[in-house]
Amino acid sequence: MYHKVELEESIPLNHIGRIFAMIGAIPYFQQEETRIDRIAILPGGLTNSNYKVTVSEVTYALRLAGEGTLEYLNRPAEKHNAQIMSDIKVNAPIIHYDETTGNQVCKYIDNSITLHPEQFNEDHYIRLAAKVFRKYHTCGKKFKSEFNPLHETRNYRELLRLKNYRFYEGAELMSQKLDEIDAVLKKYPVQLAPCHNDPLCENWLDDQKDFYLIDWEYGGMNDPMFDLGALSIEASLNDEQERYLLREYFGGDLAKKQWGGLIINKFLCDALWSYWAVLQIATGKPHEDYWPYGLNRYNRAYRLIHEGTLDQALQAWSR
Repeated sequence: MYHKVELEESIPLNHIGRIFAMIGAIPYFQQEETRIDRIAILPGGLTNSNYKVTVSEVTYALRLAGEGTLEYLNRPAEKHNAQIMSDIKVNAPIIHYDETTGNQVCKYIDNSITLHPEQFNEDHYIRLAAKVFRKYHTCGKKFKSEFNPLHETRNYRELLRLKNYRFYEGAELMSQKLDEIDAVLKKYPVQLAPCHNDPLCENWLDDQKDFYLIDWEYGGMNDPMFDLGALSIEASLNDEQERYLLREYFGGDLAKKQWGGLIINKFLCDALWSYWAVLQIATGKPHEDYWPYGLNRYNRAYRLIHEGTLDQALQAWSR
């Protein structure tokens, strides 16, 4: 019998073929007669291609991993880490994960909204995010991998060197500050915890019952303040909102060292993703998509240097 599949016109034909092949090969979908009803593009994501796929009237979120990501992402670790987060109901339920490619299928969170930066202007969502951060940072579980932004940045820099690809002007001062942070954190180390490390606003889903944080491909043991710093950047939180986030997270008055940890990690976050952006170009991604993105992060990190905020934060952390 003929079955018509609803497709968005902008979906590449090769992606449609890959989606059909992927669904057809997953044992979960072979337990009974299944059929793909609809395929729609899910917004967000610079690295991967994400789709809302309806199979026998049940919706799923399907990810086709970006080309070249196996070069710098630990997919077996992501499988382990993401499953832990699904088990404690922070991540969406995982249906299938292929650690050889990074392709995955999760249950789609029905009747949910995907958050955007403007929604984090509400104290309500800042408070919910703080609670979710606290929940998985203190869950007592251990991720299979470690995400050290200093080490990751060095790795990206080395990959760029091997590819003989240029970086933004003035990288020497940034490298100097990264070395200073490394020395301070070795002298005053942090206690590592399971971290997401890329909590974009669009990675948060609200179905009015639960608040989810999805897409754990950069997950690893890290300083919890990296997650808070990354969200502050992505949501463009002001100073007052940052302090509210910290108070909700720690459940009390704010200490200078806590503020210092946030600022240090905001710098590490922007430095890291500026190098990541240029590496995407070096691996074949469009220059016009990634160069301005990385430059914006690079300039924002530099402002913390030039305004003296980073040095103040390092002093606060060292006390």
